[in-house]
Amino acid sequence: MSGWSCQFEVKGICLKVDGAICRPGMKGCILQGKVTFHDGETPSPEWPAGHPRHNPFTAERPKRP
Repeated sequence: MSGWSCQFEVKGICLKVDGAICRPGMKGCILQGKVTFHDGETPSPEWPAGHPRHNPFTAERPKRP
């Protein structure tokens, strides 16, 4: 088993991407472009409810199978 830690992640929040929920490899992340995910897509940042940048109408929705 392996794991990693990031200097910008504090309690699940990314300080580098303006307080977005930490999603390794998302746009703006220090891992962006350095890792490849199984689906080949780069995740978009998502902000917690109550954050000024949170917009429930543009939030990513789960993909249908």
